[in-house]
Amino acid sequence: MKQFKLSLLSVAIVALSANATDYTNQTIIVEGSSMRPGSFGVAPDSLALKDTAALLKRVPGANVNRNGPLTGIASYRGQFGSRVNAVVDGMSWKEVGPNSMDPPLSHIPAALTESLTVYRGIAPISSGIETIGGSMIAESRKSHFTSGSDFEFHGLASFGFSEADNGLTSSVLSTYANDSHRFHASVSQEKGDDYEFDGSKSVNPSQYDRDAYTVGYGTKFGAHEFGFNYSNNDTGHTGTPSLPMDIIWVRGGIFSADYSIQLGEGRSLDVEYYYQDMRHLMNNFTLRPNGANMTVMAGSSRTRQNLTTVDGGGLSAVYRMPVSGGSLSLGLEGDQSTHDGFITDPNNAMFGVDNFNGAEKNRYSGFVEWKGNIKEGLELETGIRYTQVDMDSGQVSHHMAMGGNIIEQLQDGFNNSDLSQTDHNWDFDVILRQTLSNELTAEVGFARKTRSPSYQERYLWIPLEATGGLADNRVYIGDVNLDAETAYQFEVGLEYSANGLYVAPRAFYHRIDDYIQGQAITGTTANLVADMANNIFGGDTVLQFTNVDAELYGVDVEWGYEFSSDWRLDGAVSYVRGRQRDNGGDNLYRIAPLNTRAQLTYEQSNWSVATEIEAYSAQNDVAEYNGELNSAGYALFNIRADIEPVAGISM
Repeated sequence: MKQFKLSLLSVAIVALSANATDYTNQTIIVEGSSMRPGSFGVAPDSLALKDTAALLKRVPGANVNRNGPLTGIASYRGQFGSRVNAVVDGMSWKEVGPNSMDPPLSHIPAALTESLTVYRGIAPISSGIETIGGSMIAESRKSHFTSGSDFEFHGLASFGFSEADNGLTSSVLSTYANDSHRFHASVSQEKGDDYEFDGSKSVNPSQYDRDAYTVGYGTKFGAHEFGFNYSNNDTGHTGTPSLPMDIIWVRGGIFSADYSIQLGEGRSLDVEYYYQDMRHLMNNFTLRPNGANMTVMAGSSRTRQNLTTVDGGGLSAVYRMPVSGGSLSLGLEGDQSTHDGFITDPNNAMFGVDNFNGAEKNRYSGFVEWKGNIKEGLELETGIRYTQVDMDSGQVSHHMAMGGNIIEQLQDGFNNSDLSQTDHNWDFDVILRQTLSNELTAEVGFARKTRSPSYQERYLWIPLEATGGLADNRVYIGDVNLDAETAYQFEVGLEYSANGLYVAPRAFYHRIDDYIQGQAITGTTANLVADMANNIFGGDTVLQFTNVDAELYGVDVEWGYEFSSDWRLDGAVSYVRGRQRDNGGDNLYRIAPLNTRAQLTYEQSNWSVATEIEAYSAQNDVAEYNGELNSAGYALFNIRADIEPVAGISM
């Protein structure tokens, strides 16, 4: 099957800036790849993309599970969601929605993203808490100190248009700084209609509407540096067609502050703090084409809305110093989050169900990491991390729980269980890099990585689709007594660069004990509750989050060739296979098929043009337990061009 896509039209205007080009170079940095000084370029159309997650398709092994236009869930080598450590401006953002309608990388428009760092392969111990699925670090565009005492004004304005959904994206960034003070402010807007294809067909609902703004300040005096930042998000009617509800609104923001001091002789201390407070309303009728029909079906109202909240924050302190010819990092980190969700029916004042009530996940962690040469040409990176994860939940209630009926039995069974749980998790890694010649480097690594259950996996007490964005049309319940996942990861790679050619293949194998996924259950109170609902509305078998054993393995390759100073060809190939080691070896859910991208670029001093192909093979290795459907192969052909007619304006 072939598909053709009209690329987004984007215009970027950089105003009143002596260094305007500083704001027009977006970079994906792939750590561990030295073939092109550690960087992976973003195509010229990136200024019109709607979120940072869209950039991941440029990264070997990475992909996006997209449940809606603003709901791009990061995926890396078959793992996604909370398994991937996605950090934005040093903060571990928490989704306010139980179905991950607002994943971390969705909070920064691509035009306001300065860099997205993806650690290729085994993520360093220092890169974050719970990095079982890798680490991705996004940095937004902000002000920077200058080299002189005179203040300088810099700015960026970008505009984009998408024909398929009549979408408009725009953003403006202004900075004012000297060598001691810096200020910045930005605003952005993304707005579009339902996505149209094949003439008159459309995906309904897939409209989107989001406004955001950021303000920040920093100061530097002597060896000290201090800064703060506040980001606010106001999302309006936005469709998530893969999920049972759509976004009616998401509102709130996140405040952060940071302090650093250079202590001399290569020693430094960095301290960061953030606090997040967000609210979210979703429902199943406002944007749905059959919403009016949900008022009464089979004699009962089907309209549902869910008001959810998240309050959380985090604190970290990292001390770095030179030791034994390398760099030693000592860190203490922690974050806390509390999630609430209450489901109502606007057509039934008596209806009220606790989706989650005070569901907490608090993580307290410390690590030690050393990186340096142990002999000429041989580099060692190793670290160890301990994390204590404390989880708890409040008592839940349901308006129909009465007289000892099955709903009350399910409710009381949850409320009377030991809701307070603690995990003690240990991670470590050992990575060796050997320079074999001026052109060839080899790497081998081994790691143990862990992840505690999400609050949905542990505290979803009544059969619902609140699953962190799985989007499999199945109802789930959690298990308070789940064990933490433990992955043993092995990695081997080569990096070759000579005469304009670079190739960086990597192979990996992950053996995961106590992998958490849904398994069908029968004969339980949860089944009876689901059957009662199904007699009215119809539905699916209940799945319970369960510990199983699994494995992931595959290969990804980054490659390219520079024909001349004007012409270059680059691309990537990614393959991953995921399956259970027990239960008959069923496939894991939502694994991207074999895929590749290649881009041919011609570049001059003030203009460039590129042609790109993205190709995905058919995916027949699908998860039976989710009822996952096979998917056909397809290809996308893109043509991109940009020109800078005058200094400071790029189209």
